[in-house]
Amino acid sequence: MENYIVRIYRRDENDPEKVTGMLESVEYETRESFHSINALQALLTEHSGPGRRQRVRTDRQETTHTASVALLK
Repeated sequence: MENYIVRIYRRDENDPEKVTGMLESVEYETRESFHSINALQALLTEHSGPGRRQRVRTDRQETTHTASVALLK
């Protein structure tokens, strides 16, 4: 079972599809932001499907290997 924390920071009263928040994976200790319900759904689908992208955790924030990152050690 996968466990997530979903934090909603802002909602648009005129457009319920527009939300801003953070999806946190409890097991992998990663965080990803989203700006719509569709983006949140895509993140959840991506995490639960095969071939999940490998994550790198850098001081409580994460990024993907496909982006150029400087790792803090």
